[in-house]
Amino acid sequence: MFRSLLAAAAVLGFLIAPAAAWDPAKAGRYGGLDLDSLDVGGRTLNRGSLMVGPGCASTTGAYATDGTKSWEPTCFGVFVAPGQDIRTNLTRGTNQNPDGTPNSKLFAPLMVQAQSSGALDREQNGMIINLDVLGGAQSAAGLDNTNTTGQLISVRQRPGPNGEKPPSTWGHNVDIHIAPGSGPVQTWGVEYDLNNFNQNCYPGMGCISSGMYFNGIGGYANTAWLYSGGGTTQTRNLSVTVANGVVMRMAGEAFTRATYRLKIGDIFYRVTYVNPDRVDAAVAIPNYASPVAATWQNAMVANGVLFQGENMASDNDLALNTSAYNAITVAGKHHVGLNTASDDARFAVVASEEQKACFKVFDACWSFAGGAMQYTSQGQSVLQLVSVTDGANGARVTAAGVGFGPSLEPVGPDANIPLNLKGKGAGAVQVGGPLAAPGLPTAAGAAKGTLCVDTAGTVYVKTSAGACL
Repeated sequence: MFRSLLAAAAVLGFLIAPAAAWDPAKAGRYGGLDLDSLDVGGRTLNRGSLMVGPGCASTTGAYATDGTKSWEPTCFGVFVAPGQDIRTNLTRGTNQNPDGTPNSKLFAPLMVQAQSSGALDREQNGMIINLDVLGGAQSAAGLDNTNTTGQLISVRQRPGPNGEKPPSTWGHNVDIHIAPGSGPVQTWGVEYDLNNFNQNCYPGMGCISSGMYFNGIGGYANTAWLYSGGGTTQTRNLSVTVANGVVMRMAGEAFTRATYRLKIGDIFYRVTYVNPDRVDAAVAIPNYASPVAATWQNAMVANGVLFQGENMASDNDLALNTSAYNAITVAGKHHVGLNTASDDARFAVVASEEQKACFKVFDACWSFAGGAMQYTSQGQSVLQLVSVTDGANGARVTAAGVGFGPSLEPVGPDANIPLNLKGKGAGAVQVGGPLAAPGLPTAAGAAKGTLCVDTAGTVYVKTSAGACL
């Protein structure tokens, strides 16, 4: 590419002033065309500009003084080379040799190195692609060969000549470093703005407008469409005491809201922040009356995925219309699987008839089927709760304290509601233990009377001697 530009400059030399013409023979001051010293600016070449810079290298700069090993370059421009020859010390952080010099192994044939300054009243960018897409006869015919892309990155990963495994590969990588002391800034890894002034594009309406699209061709399964790695967080040292799940800091770095796990010995424990001197255990932690050495780590992010905005979505914040075996799987070391406590939703969960909510894998399930709310275990119906069209009267089971028994009683708008117990078919209502009748005469500390049923099926207690009927 570099030699092509030189040749073009020689051909077009008569079009520009002699002082601006680029004579390759006079490039000796760069040490035989030092490709690390190429940048953009100054010398006109056709409609653009390309110049050999003042002699600084792409790696010119110094480490930041905030202890993060981030790099602050001082040579800015566009660096171009015919091969992987432009070395870069990344602003996000660059490895260091024992002698303190950078140990960067990052190379590219093209690099834009610039500095954005808040002292300037302008929006500053490392690179701009400004594309105007115009309709025509071919695109109106619906031909795929008119597809337009603002930026196309085509990457192929393949084995070496002797079958060697290729390097780990990223199609696109954005790495942002927020330096200490930056204050309450706004930082976005990637922004996608979708500005639709055309028409509504709900599913099935013939048009599609989406901020992101995932697709591909493959004979084997990939890991995921979106994958969140573990990240690396800082470790803080301290000493603590533990009493019944309450962890108190005795010395060392204070807890913060980002504290999410505590390590004592070789075991990590999930904890919840209370204040700078206290966290509470989300799982059982042994008691330590005397201070014990511990470490804590901050979370990488507050929310793995955050959808926020009153009018962001009209139908679904998350819509899953696929045939995967599990729509959502929760695994790991969470304290709560699903939390709707902070939402104004009237219904926390909605399911259709015969869909089950199970609490022992696929056993111990609740469902609504056959007009009844059913609890089943081992495939058998254990309890059925049935409502009727005018089912105003129901039943309530109330627990009781120690020394008293729970109660089963009717509830509803009627002043007097009988409690009906029925057997199936000719089956009788049986009482498995002694029957107490409060208010009846007693003999030797036990209720005195006979439980009877009259011809109408009413159960009563006969306090006199003799048979019921």
